[in-house]
Amino acid sequence: MYIQNTLLALISIIFLGCSTASTPNNIKPLSKNKYTSQSGYYYVLIEKNNNLWKIVDIKESVIESRAKSNQEILQVNETYSQIQPYFAKTALMNSSNQYECKKQNNPKEYNICTSNLSTNAAPKNMMDILRSFDEDSTQYRYIDEKLVQEAIKQTNLFSAIESKKEIFEYDACKRAFTNAKTSDEFSAFIAKYSSLKSAQHLIALSYQNLDALKIEEQQRKIQEEQNAKAYAQKEKEAEIENIMLAKIEQKAINNFTYNIDKFRKNLKKGVETNCGPIVDLKDSFVKVYFPVKNYSDDHWISSNKIFPKGHGCKFVKGNYIAPATF
Repeated sequence: MYIQNTLLALISIIFLGCSTASTPNNIKPLSKNKYTSQSGYYYVLIEKNNNLWKIVDIKESVIESRAKSNQEILQVNETYSQIQPYFAKTALMNSSNQYECKKQNNPKEYNICTSNLSTNAAPKNMMDILRSFDEDSTQYRYIDEKLVQEAIKQTNLFSAIESKKEIFEYDACKRAFTNAKTSDEFSAFIAKYSSLKSAQHLIALSYQNLDALKIEEQQRKIQEEQNAKAYAQKEKEAEIENIMLAKIEQKAINNFTYNIDKFRKNLKKGVETNCGPIVDLKDSFVKVYFPVKNYSDDHWISSNKIFPKGHGCKFVKGNYIAPATF
């Protein structure tokens, strides 16, 4: 008799169809706080005790899992037009927006098959009715809009999010204040949060920091100008010094060249050179006496390569190497 009544009830459900998750229409307040979530959504952890839903936590970032089986995670968009359970992993969905739930599903894993906001889908035919009595067979579940709306209403969800927005906005305000380092950043902070009542003490501190930074930046600018002038003066002095050194060097080169030319114009026997005395002259060559081990004592050297005494004399394998000059 029980099975017969159950079959009749299930057959009647076939003609009623099943509900899929949709946006609640009877509870849709306008958002009053202008703050917007960085992720575009709010994630609300709710818990049901004694048939009553209550909010455990509200975050801007994703709440990945629940700690208890009587908890649910709701994902709410900015305009409150989409509210649905959030599952990090979902079961396989068919063309009717229904999800396959098998017996081996892990009850500790939060998904549509273990959610308290989902309902078994109504059977479509007699085979589905008979299959529903088999505990090992695949069941199909869908998000029940009525259960979602019940949770929204009992938790006063939208008002709770609006209240939490003030905390989110203040937290964002504190982060912006902490990250502000320059006068431009503090000016931008003041412009953005000056109307936020809970941030007035931070606004006051920002004005103080802004004034201090302006003084500091002004002093730094003065110091930079002074440093630039000092650097320019040093550059000018260095340039003058380089010019003087260049003149001295050129004068030394001129004197050296003059003395060498004068020396070479007055070459004659007996004159001391860098390689000893001149013993003979022929055309543009001079013969000097300078003993070189394993080589001759006398050497013919071009008069254009001979130098006064003191410039050093060098022979390599019997060949004369003239001293280095400018």
